[in-house]
Amino acid sequence: MAQSPAYLVTDDGGLQYTSAAAVTGGDVIVQAGIVGISPVNADANKPVGLSLEGIYDVPKTTAAWVIGQPVFWDSAGNPDSGDAGSGAANQIGTGVYMGIATAAADSGANTGRVLLNAPYPLRPVAVTATTGGATTGLIPAGASYVTVTSDNADKQISLPAGYVGQVLRILLGTTACELISAVAADKVNEVTVGATNELALTAEALYTCVYTKSGFWIVTGLTKLGAAQAALVPDAR
Repeated sequence: MAQSPAYLVTDDGGLQYTSAAAVTGGDVIVQAGIVGISPVNADANKPVGLSLEGIYDVPKTTAAWVIGQPVFWDSAGNPDSGDAGSGAANQIGTGVYMGIATAAADSGANTGRVLLNAPYPLRPVAVTATTGGATTGLIPAGASYVTVTSDNADKQISLPAGYVGQVLRILLGTTACELISAVAADKVNEVTVGATNELALTAEALYTCVYTKSGFWIVTGLTKLGAAQAALVPDAR
């Protein structure tokens, strides 16, 4: 049986887009969750081919960027230099995933360099629990799989600022630790974690953390034998 053929539509990585308003070359446009950049000006109701590939300098919010970390486009973001609310990229997970930072950027830099629509990085990250969960105990923003080393069950690791839909898996080493959040108001399983509460994580267990809505994580755990842990409730530090 012969396979039905596929037909080439475009080989330049472009996406046809027609806007009800005029488009300016360099505009970042999100269509159905796909981030593209217009290479040219286009009048209202005229089609334009959005670029989906390449390395671009895009307007960013006032915060430092780390090379290799995910970048998100917030269409209502405040650029470091430009009109408030006109759209800006960030690394805290606000908006739609747009690519990976190909260079570090200082907090006050007006733009950040992005490899547009690069595959989302699913790289393992190693953290070491600390007293207070800072420095090496802070899970990087955008992380998806984390291995934890701890030398004391009372030391902490900190969840990063999450984005809705983020799934983060944490594998403990041979020593337990405590889980808190870098965002003081965030809740884990309906309990605020940070200054006053923490969640005990057991040695060699695997935890799945899902950021379900703004400020809320749901955390479940499996023992090293694959058995589900009972409901996890943070308690007083």
